[in-house]
Amino acid sequence: MKQKTPTVLPGDKLAVSEEFLPGPHAYDDSGLIRALAVGSVQRDMKNMEISVKPAAKANLLKVGDRIVGQVEVAQSSSAGVKLYYVNGQPTDKDFSGSLSLRSGRPGRGGPRGPPVKLGDIVRCRIFSLLNGIIHLSINEDEMGVVYALCGNCGKPLLRGGNRAKCDECGNVEERKLAADFGRSPIQP
Repeated sequence: MKQKTPTVLPGDKLAVSEEFLPGPHAYDDSGLIRALAVGSVQRDMKNMEISVKPAAKANLLKVGDRIVGQVEVAQSSSAGVKLYYVNGQPTDKDFSGSLSLRSGRPGRGGPRGPPVKLGDIVRCRIFSLLNGIIHLSINEDEMGVVYALCGNCGKPLLRGGNRAKCDECGNVEERKLAADFGRSPIQP
């Protein structure tokens, strides 16, 4: 019968320093080897080392990651985006980012409406993590709105050239559309 390895918490006693040397995620505390992380105890009898295999690996966001999320707050110069996918993988973390809407806005003859609106599903890229804020950008062709609803009737908008058009009521709205806007299913 296989013996189950117990789960330890940070600070739990693993051994005494006469028995083992501290390995990864373990430390020597005045003769006691203690855990630095939550996880399972690993004993290396060849090197006489005891360590902790962490129960979970920290999944941190980094500059360059692709994000899919929903616009929760929309203002003239920025939008708040709730993050649902990071690099195509669903995230259970409660992260929100700030989407800058100032850069890349054309002057005369360009789109007059905001590039995103409240409730839009957007694909963005992280360009900065300055001051603990997740700064997002939609300045690439494949980035932008991937799904949106009509502001008049609430039906899904479809691509109508470079604009988002509602087949139900004929409403046309300006958005910064991703290259695959209006295609189903949405690709994170």
